[in-house]
Amino acid sequence: MEETAQAPEKPEMFDADQEPDLSGLNERRSPSLEAKAKKYHVKILLTETDDMILFENSSHTVFLDSEEAVEVEAQNHEYESKKSRRTAVAEAEAQTPEVLLKSRGVNTKRIERQEVASFVSNYDMYDTYNDLERNVKEIELGEASSKIEITTFWREGMEDIDELLNKSENFHLSSMILQRLLAGNVFREKQKRFRNMYLPDPLNTEAKYLYRLDTLWTYKTIETTGKAVASASWCTTNGDIVAIAYGIYGFTCFDDRSTGYVCVWSIKNPVNPERRYKFPVPVTAVEFSKRTPQLLAIGLYDGSVQVLDITDNSQIPVGVSERRTSPGFEPIWDIEWIESDLDKDEILTAGQDGTIMKYTLNIGQFLLGYRQLKLDRVEGETEGIKVIKKKDFLEADRHPQALCLKIHPVKKDIYYVGTDEGCVHRCSINYPYQHIGVVQMHSGGIFCIEYSPWSPKVFLTCGGDWSIRIWIEDIMEPIITLTTGFGPIHAAYWSPVSSTIIVSVTRSSVQLWDLKRRLLKPASCTTFGDSTTQLTIVKFANCGRSLIVGDTEGRSYVCALEDMPFPPHFQYDDLQAALYRSLICNPELLKQVKRFGYLGY
Repeated sequence: MEETAQAPEKPEMFDADQEPDLSGLNERRSPSLEAKAKKYHVKILLTETDDMILFENSSHTVFLDSEEAVEVEAQNHEYESKKSRRTAVAEAEAQTPEVLLKSRGVNTKRIERQEVASFVSNYDMYDTYNDLERNVKEIELGEASSKIEITTFWREGMEDIDELLNKSENFHLSSMILQRLLAGNVFREKQKRFRNMYLPDPLNTEAKYLYRLDTLWTYKTIETTGKAVASASWCTTNGDIVAIAYGIYGFTCFDDRSTGYVCVWSIKNPVNPERRYKFPVPVTAVEFSKRTPQLLAIGLYDGSVQVLDITDNSQIPVGVSERRTSPGFEPIWDIEWIESDLDKDEILTAGQDGTIMKYTLNIGQFLLGYRQLKLDRVEGETEGIKVIKKKDFLEADRHPQALCLKIHPVKKDIYYVGTDEGCVHRCSINYPYQHIGVVQMHSGGIFCIEYSPWSPKVFLTCGGDWSIRIWIEDIMEPIITLTTGFGPIHAAYWSPVSSTIIVSVTRSSVQLWDLKRRLLKPASCTTFGDSTTQLTIVKFANCGRSLIVGDTEGRSYVCALEDMPFPPHFQYDDLQAALYRSLICNPELLKQVKRFGYLGY
């Protein structure tokens, strides 16, 4: 008879933490096909678990024959009979809810009307205005012959409305916004052109390269009339904003040295500046910070330096230099912001007495000044071009004038200083009180040093010897020399959108050069104003398709570059080809330039 294992009536629970007892179990073997082998049978009992309720929703309906049916029908009849609780419904498959609207009387107050009668004779009006104090103001409209008169009446005990409006910040903000809106009605198309909304058609078969300057508008105010435009700086992050310094440029009348201004203009309002700062001395240099764009560094004619925050309406300087740390009293001709990895704002300034100062924006009202370098006259022969120098120096003229300043685009600790003797001093911020090297680049004063945006080793200089020279680092001979005639070149800059286009300015005109087309004369010359007005500065806008030109009468012309060649796809290749082409007649210098190889970034 076969033995059958008896299954327990109730299964035992298995504890995972307790080890099982295997002592009473025999060795289990795999079943065999032999006839005498024992067979094992195991019974498994499956039982049903209790129901678990996950969600329960009681029914809202009752059976018609139940006890609650009479009471539910009475409630339904009462609900449908009261129209105040429920809107009329229609028995249909769908129903659109009714949109609740407010009447006009709910949104506004009731207009009350009254009828009032009054009579005033001419005698009463005459007597009333005679009792008031009369004040007549004349306002100039930009031209010497254009004036308007405004008559106001004031009574003793009344508040001065003009004074209250001048002190109100909300009024100034509202008037600025209103002026922007009104200016947009007049200058809308020109503002779109400045914003590059009108691009030239690349498929135009009749395009001509005339290198033309089209004046969009002119920045001018009554206060700055007669003040020379000494410097200009475009904001690095907002190309619509430009800061213009009004003071002295070159030799001007002594009466013009009484005051100076800095105006911050925006293309949204070409008529009036949005910030106006007045100084007791002329302003000679301005520069926006690249690290903190709202900070504006200002160099003054008395050698002092200020830093302003243009977002602050109080016009209180963020920092001012003090005589204890910066005893210089000569004009500041150039300012550069130092770009460093340290979390601080520093400035380099070039003074007329040959002093290079470094200022650090510190906590407090004063800038921390430190004399970086004091230049000395260059004696003997130097590297560069050959010029005839004076053999003897006056004891009072032992230090040259520092006219321009430029920090290297890659090596941020290296900077160059151009002097009135035509030399460029190579200096380092890490090694004060000395310069690394000096090169003779012009026979007159150097007014500008500018690196190419497409190469950190190609730069240009312009000066009082009527020429623009293009140089390559470590080569002591100019690659290209551009001359405009008989006149000093005040400034020259590379185009930020085309590697071979350069703009320069003289006293009489603005020149545009294209290195890949011709070098003997500029591609175009543009004059501004009358023949007696001298031009001072020129600078490209951030977009590269517009520029600003200043003159000695305080006017700044914002011009658009029209009929220009299209920017090349390979900017550095065009620049390199133009440089090589200019050295065809100088094979030795061409071989030396090619030995340097790639000069781009």
